[in-house]
Parts: sequence; structure tokens; C-alpha cells
Amino acid sequence: MNIEISEDLKKLARLLPTELYIVGGYIRNSIMGLKNEDIDICSSLTIEELEKCLKGSEFKLKVKSKVLGSGIVISGDKNYEYTCFRRDTYAKGGKHMPEKVEFISDVKEDAKRRDFTCNALYYDIKNDKLLDFYNGINDIKHKILRTIETPEEVLSHDGVRLLRLFRFECELNFKIDKHTYQVAIKNINNLRDISGERVIYEISRILHSPKKYPGYTKKNAYMKALRQFNRAGLWPIFGIDCPIIRFNMVKKVEHKSQGFLIDVVDTVKPISISYYLDLILTNSFGMSKKMTEEYINILSGYYEALNHMQNKPYFFKYFNNFPNIYLLLINKSKYLANKYLFFYKYIISHKIVVSIKDLKITGEDIKSRYPQVKQTRYKPIMESLLSDIFDGKLNNDKQELLDAIESKLKYL
Repeated sequence: MNIEISEDLKKLARLLPTELYIVGGYIRNSIMGLKNEDIDICSSLTIEELEKCLKGSEFKLKVKSKVLGSGIVISGDKNYEYTCFRRDTYAKGGKHMPEKVEFISDVKEDAKRRDFTCNALYYDIKNDKLLDFYNGINDIKHKILRTIETPEEVLSHDGVRLLRLFRFECELNFKIDKHTYQVAIKNINNLRDISGERVIYEISRILHSPKKYPGYTKKNAYMKALRQFNRAGLWPIFGIDCPIIRFNMVKKVEHKSQGFLIDVVDTVKPISISYYLDLILTNSFGMSKKMTEEYINILSGYYEALNHMQNKPYFFKYFNNFPNIYLLLINKSKYLANKYLFFYKYIISHKIVVSIKDLKITGEDIKSRYPQVKQTRYKPIMESLLSDIFDGKLNNDKQELLDAIESKLKYL
């Protein structure tokens, strides 16, 4: 069994007065022959004790949480996630954060807070020894996802573990142990207590799971989890108004998150696509306003193209995101995709302006030339000028545009 240990980790282990362990995914992936640069380390030292040990050494410690005993050990350009051995106590429900944390000195006791057997492997760096408390190596060999203790103990208090279960199923191409799966479904309501940001993080990783381990993870691995969610009718828990989603575009497009959202919209058929997307992305998934607006623009551009929106208003609205829209549209209608692509390229080659910010005049220019015009009229005036330039009626010349405003004042 070949587990590569870097020289700086060996130095770090020698520096500490106790054993230092690598735990989790790095060990699992080493056994499976997969590359993984993320290394989690742990020991019985608290963050305060570790800080004292590293003082004056080449290693730096960035404290993440003294309550959880977590930090990042920095060695040059390498970062190692560190946690102190601990015992976690959770409240009932799906809260991801423990309500009580107790620091301990026993590695076997620390293993009890792990989730699945394949992730509960510890490698003792000093003594070159692999610790497998829950027969994880055998489960890795047989590609089985199984909880360390009983599924009732592991899955009853932390909803994030349910999503991790389905994600690992996709990423590792493992099968979920029957009893583990049954208990997961029984505790599915714990997903309601997870933050929207964590939900979208896990779903996004599921959707892009084939990229995690190229050549190992199957092309459509994400469909395992999506079918599980359909089977269990999970989507309403995430704020999506249907128990089952009909998946089509997610299988065809490169950007799986956008393909997934198209399948959601095509299944739900909301009256207002932009309003509905804003609702689930912002309220349910906690996506940032900027990213939400970009997603809405791209997906609205996709649907407006399918509705044969005229070129001028279309590119005024969607020009900046058209390359992304095209990658979606080409998988739905090659004719429409290439039709809009022709005009997109025409706009670029002829340097046609499609945005107010590209006009040769500003609001200050209008104010200087036409002081009697209220500021609230600037935008409609400039939109009208932009339209005339697109139609070839005006050139994007400052003097010509300012002169043209006079004829528009009676209408705008």
C-alpha cells in the first residue's frame, strides 16, 4: 500500500511531542490509486498547544476555530487542514454544527465522529502505521459506502452527511450499503436544517462529480444522486416545486448547474422564469446577488432565444453572456443557436454598440447641452440613441448624438 508522505509533514511530525495522523480522503484515495492534494491532519494537541509547538519553526498556524480545534498548518505553498481529536455532541435535527465539543487524547475515540468507513482511516506518520477501526479498507475494496457506527447514530443528527453520502456515491462510484440508505431516507427531513449555501455547494459538487477524478468517475455519475433525490421526492425540501424533475439538459450540456436549472424550469413551468429562479437561487440556495443575476440573465437568454426574440432587443439584453447562452442553446436547437451566433459575430466584426455604457456620450454631456432635461429622462434618451445606432440611423459620434437628442425631446 503506497501512501506518499511529504518531507515537510515528516518534519512536522518530528516537531510534535505526540503522534501526528493523516486522516480521511487522502488515505482513501491513496488506497484507490487516486490523486488528491488535499491533506487533513490531526493529533491530540489543542490549537493552543500546537501554536506553542510551532513557535519559531518553519511552520505557521492559521486558526480557524478554537471552539472546534481547527486550523490550517502552512508550510511554504502547502496548506494542511488540522483538527484536534474531539468528541462531538449534536442536538436533535439536522444541524451540522455540534452543540458540544470535548477535546480528547484517544485517536480511536476521535474516529467515532467520522461519517463513513472509507473516510475513517488514520495514518500515523511517525510510526508508519495505518489505523483502520471500522474495516474501511475492505469497504473501499468492495466499493461500499457504509457508516462507521450504526446508521442511526451517524445520520440522525447531521443533514450534511446525507448530502455527502450521495456525493461520495457519485464521485467514488460506490454503492450505498442497504441499511445505510434506508436510514438516510428516514432522516431526509434533516436536510431542511442545512444552510442554502451548503446545499448548493453539495449539489454543485454532485453535478460536477465526473470532473473530480477524471478517468475513474463515470461520465454521468451525478445521475445516481439525482435519481435518488427523485425517488425520495427531495426537491421540495430545497424549495423546488416538484417532487420529481425530468432530467434532459443536464445530461447534454457542459455546465451542469445551468443544465440542471433548465430541467427544473422545464419541469415546474413557472409563470415568470426570472422570478422563480431568483426565488430558489437566493432564498433556497443563498446564492449571491451578483451570481444570481448572471444565472438569470443566461437562462433568460436561453428561453428568449427559444421564443425567437428579435435581434436588437435580444443583444441589448444578452450580448455579454451570449457565449454561455450559445453553449446551452446549441444542445436544444442548432438552428436558433447558429442564427443568433451569426448576428453576435456580425455585431463584433462591425463594432456595433449594444450597451449604453459604450455610447460616446454620458449623462453629464446631456446635462451640459440640455440643462432643462430632467435626469430621469437620460436613460430612455440614451436607449433611443442606442437603438438608432444599431439600426444604422446614427453613428456613435458624440456631436452627432447630442444633436440627435433635440428631435427626441418631444417624445421622450
